[in-house]
Amino acid sequence: MLSRIQISSFLILAVAAWTVLLWVRGFPLSWELFWPFSLVLSFVGLTAAAFDRWFWKLQLLQGWFVKRPDISGTWRVALRSEWVNPRTGEKVPVIDCYMAVKQTLSTLNMRLLTPESSSWFIAHNITLSDDDVYQVAGVYMNKPKLPLRGDRSEIHYGAVLLDIQGTPAKSLEGDYWTDRNSRGTIRLSDRKKEVFATYEQAHAAFAE
Repeated sequence: MLSRIQISSFLILAVAAWTVLLWVRGFPLSWELFWPFSLVLSFVGLTAAAFDRWFWKLQLLQGWFVKRPDISGTWRVALRSEWVNPRTGEKVPVIDCYMAVKQTLSTLNMRLLTPESSSWFIAHNITLSDDDVYQVAGVYMNKPKLPLRGDRSEIHYGAVLLDIQGTPAKSLEGDYWTDRNSRGTIRLSDRKKEVFATYEQAHAAFAE
């Protein structure tokens, strides 16, 4: 979202251009023409903040005025890893977990909540592919719970690419890779509007 100083700069530029045009056309100028500036600035700033936080999500604006799908809330996640246990030669079972998504028009925070760790974006982007499918691309950091570090898992980084399916979004599906030479698929479905902070909170809500 534009900052207050950016909004002010654009308004000053617009006022300056308007003033020059009035002067060129021979209209009389006075300071009274500029007294509403602070009120206009406050109105535009509040409107921009409200739009960035809430109004952009309105379905009637999607597609033509806003090209950013709303994926906020908490999703049920099926995580399928391709990692093979060297001791048994078997893949790990599907991990059932949750993705908490906080989103505005200008920001996106996705946090994966599992029983053993949490992951969050450190860089991200939402793009529209050539075949009109929105995609979420991100780089994330995974932080295992302290008792697991040095034993089964360490802090690591990874990347994910998800296709957003449906309008409004019904599911997200794609692949992930990590710097531990592991990879797999991830599917998000069954969204709840509330954004939960922990795995336990999300698990309790989806169990109801």
